[in-house]
Amino acid sequence: MLKGYRILDLGQVIAGTIPGLVFADMGAEVIKIEPPQGDLGRNPAIAGIGDVSSILLTFNRGKKSVVLDLKTEEGKAVFLDLVEVSDAVVTNFRPGTMDRLGLGFEVMKKRNPEIVFVDSSGYGDAGPWRDKPAFDLVQVAVSGHMAITGEPNRPPARPGTPMADISSSLYSTIACMAGLLAKAKGHGPAHLEVAMFDVQLAMLGYISTMYLNRGDIPEPPGSAHEYMVPYQAFPTATGYIVLSPREERFWVKMCEAMGIPEYGNDPRFKTNDLRSENRAELLPVLEKILREKPAEEWIEIFEKAGVPSAPVNTIDRALENEQVKEREMIRQYEYPGSGTVKVVGNPIRDLTLPRNPDPEPAPPLGGDTERILRDLLGYSEERIRTLLNSGAARANTPT
Repeated sequence: MLKGYRILDLGQVIAGTIPGLVFADMGAEVIKIEPPQGDLGRNPAIAGIGDVSSILLTFNRGKKSVVLDLKTEEGKAVFLDLVEVSDAVVTNFRPGTMDRLGLGFEVMKKRNPEIVFVDSSGYGDAGPWRDKPAFDLVQVAVSGHMAITGEPNRPPARPGTPMADISSSLYSTIACMAGLLAKAKGHGPAHLEVAMFDVQLAMLGYISTMYLNRGDIPEPPGSAHEYMVPYQAFPTATGYIVLSPREERFWVKMCEAMGIPEYGNDPRFKTNDLRSENRAELLPVLEKILREKPAEEWIEIFEKAGVPSAPVNTIDRALENEQVKEREMIRQYEYPGSGTVKVVGNPIRDLTLPRNPDPEPAPPLGGDTERILRDLLGYSEERIRTLLNSGAARANTPT
């Protein structure tokens, strides 16, 4: 779908690399510009699979790797040559980094008057927190997310996945798409900024609106919901399940399935507002009944009755089931020196195709440097050798 677009991906680790991943999955040519030591996400000490980090294998599939030392004049010149023939540049450096390198938006715009530049950082270019370091844990803490995650009266908890990194990078992807759409309508160039902190505030959703307009400060709800009852995880004889009878018709069906049909129209519990008001009286009754049967049996009962429910799956069960198989969500590719790598595939399906294509592998560090310089930029062999010998560029460095 995005074949013909070329994206320069200067992103690091997770927050900066997902935009390029999305574009690569959808057919764009994504050139990953890496420093001589490589993206920090290559470190196999973090989530390693053998000698390779799963961060690299997950978030950089389908990209090409070009190593440039952007602190050298020769490396900067190559980068600007690439800008000239590309559609967008995506980074997640600290504010002002590209300007300090002499490669900021104004410089890029002179080489490519239609360039789209997406600049992501922790707190953005303005504000007293501008130069503070920002990582996923810092962001979920300072933005209020940790204070409303976890069980009541327990220490704060972080989400089980790096949600600040992932959500910020998805907003960067949207920003890049918007810039490219504007460019297609003749409205380029575009310089778009995405601050992780701003994204985390946006991700608070209606919770922030409730505070701003009513002063509500929520407590950690565990798996429960502050407004919907029941809407949470419950223990059974063998494990946890969740129940979500958000509409009254589901509430009635749930009561019938649990053998307490009288609760469906009980004056104390007939509506969600009443159930919320009387949750302390209702929940122990539900918990007692649900502990009497194994999770698998309850799920079968609730599914037959049409009650929204699910097991609280461990990751193996989440990734290995008939829905995942039918949707072909697990894909694989061959990574040089490591063999077959399995990954979760692109969740965006092109329904004009019989199936989404399999992903291309993540690139070895500098594995595409020489070919890009030669075939895309038309550099002579002599100039390529000079760049490699000077250290301004590197090629085929082991991962």
